[in-house]
Amino acid sequence: MAIAAIVLGVGVPTFGNVVADNAMASNANRFVASINLARSSAIRFQRDAVICASANYNAATPTCDTNTDWSAGWVVYVDKDRDGAIDADEVQSVFEPFSDDVTFASGTVSRFTYDARGFVDNGDTLTLCDDRTGEMGRQVRVNGAGRVSVVRQACG
Repeated sequence: MAIAAIVLGVGVPTFGNVVADNAMASNANRFVASINLARSSAIRFQRDAVICASANYNAATPTCDTNTDWSAGWVVYVDKDRDGAIDADEVQSVFEPFSDDVTFASGTVSRFTYDARGFVDNGDTLTLCDDRTGEMGRQVRVNGAGRVSVVRQACG
């Protein structure tokens, strides 16, 4: 019994970290997929495609936020009529918020706009962390050419 208790005492917390790490990777991959959707949609439709933070992602016609907190959800749309605003028929996909214990924020950017060539108007780095102290989160980097990469980053 003592051996089983020791094994469970060591194994259960480790398993919890594995699950949390997998959730972190899944969240980062979900954002990468949305970036790739915006980029390919811009090329496909030969119009600007935008991915933007949106707290009302689930509205009939969502709007883009100006804050840099992406953890509340985001929207991918193609500006087919070139008016700079989201219309209901332009929405490509919406992405639900992360759980309450996850933060996902940019230092300066609340939107990325891809042009018809697949280039983004501005690059930035977004930081994804959860509520575990001292654990590894993710940095999602969108470079000036519009390519995206994910690296592990320590969270405070």
